[in-house]
Amino acid sequence: METNTQYSSKPLGLENLNRENQEIEELRQMFKVIISEINELKNQKVEEEKKRLIPFKDVMVMLGIGKTTLYNMVSKEEIPFVRIDRTIKFDKEDIDKFIQGKKKEKFSFQINVGELKGKRYTKKNK
Repeated sequence: METNTQYSSKPLGLENLNRENQEIEELRQMFKVIISEINELKNQKVEEEKKRLIPFKDVMVMLGIGKTTLYNMVSKEEIPFVRIDRTIKFDKEDIDKFIQGKKKEKFSFQINVGELKGKRYTKKNK
């Protein structure tokens, strides 16, 4: 049984080992930076989620309504809310959508002058 094993003709000298160790250390540093950035993004996401749910009093101020009115809206489910244990919170995005839904569109109309031709309009006196 004959094995054909080939060995590299390059000797592994101290220079090669030092260069490899240096490259490995650079990779470790890059990974540390990447992991640090990932953790920072996770923390930002958690902070955003905390800001997403807003308390009862803030919604009262946003809508310019009193406590009783807002409680009535919640009890009638006229406004979206989140109940966590006994605390009522509101999702900021839902409140923004609610406000947008309550906006009145501007009333505008156009008169086609051609349709008015030949018609006589008189002012009625009372």
